[in-house]
Amino acid sequence: MEFIQKKTMDSAVEPFLTKAADGEISLAWDRYEGQLPECGFCETGLSCRDCLQGPCISHPFRDSNKAGVCGKDKDLLAIQSLLRLALKGTMVYLDQLSDLTRGVEAGKAKPKNKVKTDQILKEVRSLLSDGGVQAKKELPKPLMRRWGETGIIPEGIARDLFKASQKLEGGMADVEETLLWAFKSSLFGWMAYGLLRDLKKSFFGEYPPTKVEVNLGVLRRETPNLLLYGYVSPILKRKIAEEAKKKGVHVTGVCTDPLIPPFSFPQVTNYGSQEIPLMTGAVDLIVAGDHLVNPSIANIAREWEVPVVSTAEVLKKEKDLGRFARQIVERAGKSFNFRQNIPRDIPEARDYAMMGFSPEQIDARKVGSALNKGQIKGIVILSGSNNVKYTQDQEIVTMVQEFLKNDILCISKGEASVTLAKYGLLNPVWRERDCGKGLLECLSSLGKEIPSIVDFGDGGVLDLLFDLAKTGKKEPKDYPIVACFPEANRSSEVSEALWTVAMGVPAYFWPSLPVTGSLKAMEALTKFCHEKFGARLNVITEKKIDARTKANLVLKALRGEEGIVLGGKPWK
Repeated sequence: MEFIQKKTMDSAVEPFLTKAADGEISLAWDRYEGQLPECGFCETGLSCRDCLQGPCISHPFRDSNKAGVCGKDKDLLAIQSLLRLALKGTMVYLDQLSDLTRGVEAGKAKPKNKVKTDQILKEVRSLLSDGGVQAKKELPKPLMRRWGETGIIPEGIARDLFKASQKLEGGMADVEETLLWAFKSSLFGWMAYGLLRDLKKSFFGEYPPTKVEVNLGVLRRETPNLLLYGYVSPILKRKIAEEAKKKGVHVTGVCTDPLIPPFSFPQVTNYGSQEIPLMTGAVDLIVAGDHLVNPSIANIAREWEVPVVSTAEVLKKEKDLGRFARQIVERAGKSFNFRQNIPRDIPEARDYAMMGFSPEQIDARKVGSALNKGQIKGIVILSGSNNVKYTQDQEIVTMVQEFLKNDILCISKGEASVTLAKYGLLNPVWRERDCGKGLLECLSSLGKEIPSIVDFGDGGVLDLLFDLAKTGKKEPKDYPIVACFPEANRSSEVSEALWTVAMGVPAYFWPSLPVTGSLKAMEALTKFCHEKFGARLNVITEKKIDARTKANLVLKALRGEEGIVLGGKPWK
């Protein structure tokens, strides 16, 4: 390793690292160390495996292999690495939308608002053929004009995503054209994400901001604990919760949506420590999806005699979700009885978070007024999960603490919210401890139960920014707003960063994306994107930069100052 760092800053997780070592159980951190040193060609985007003539590399110091067999040079290799991630990330959102859509259309539950649900289903079908007519109508006109000029307005999944994927097969597309296809692809992810949010609201009903318990202490000693891992069909999730309530089974989640009306699901931990709940001995059954779930869960569950049910495999055979839910809950109860001899080592660590805000609860006019009066100095959107390359949670928590002290309104979502909730940052009682005076005044004006960080669980962050732009008669790019991915991990986060930049909001992304082997690709993400969208995707290549320095870099950007120029090449 280039430098030594702690594995986690979560004091509830730390004791289990020793326990795993004593039991010779391999965790994500151990497997990461086993992968070192990582391949520099892969890390910088200078490798390719798109055909069977390879794998190929572009060597920065050898003239003999500057280009792949087909002739792709380092610039194309790097930018195509980004396109590949964007396509993969977009598929995550489309898959989740498709999953819920099929469940709704199959009549597996009764919608709360049938008229609205039918309208959204029609828009989902429109997304396939013509790129979502209604979603495009609701976008600000200056934004649509810029997208039209750059050629990234979505025209339909059946056309655009297929075309984008073919750019990896060959052709004459240069760096900038390939990058625009990555942006166009990512916009389908944004549209799918928004439609998924709207469909959940119309189908299950509105859910007000809700108290959600977080951290390992939410597990129970005297009750069966059923854990939902990753993305699980919302309809199935609700049916499991209904059956569990009847049978006295405690349902919690890891890397899963905490709010499905009328239920909330305590969050046991976040992405980086998802293997740890098993080591408490208190998990009796796991229902696992695909997205955000490490395959290692199956092996560790076997060590602790915990049954794992894969929703993908079971739902191929079982069409009756109600019956499936009953079987799962009954199995959790039997597993609890069978595992009575296994000690339940549950830490005391537990906090609660106010989660599930939306643009309806946050007054854009008040936010705009606070910006104009200088009460708040800017807005930071926080996203991303954990990355084993950093001390778990340290980057995002440290950066957020700096933002709050400097009167920055922080909005989080998804796994970023769960991470921050573990440290009380989504608990309104700690607001005065965390925030600067101006930010505290702004949050107080927004409501009594508004915590230091506002969680937009199902997205909707960009809707708030559009409302802000509308009330202030400006574009999002004209406000001090930045998106920050301090510990990014998944391809879905890459897709999110791209669509955020396309909206005119600059993004800061850690760790480096696999484009750093090409100066041209790096310049395209900064200069070219700024020319086209008024925002940059900032990929920082310096590895030994600490979290406070990163926070200061973002704060400088919010103040309109030039940020620190960090190594443009990976070897600097």
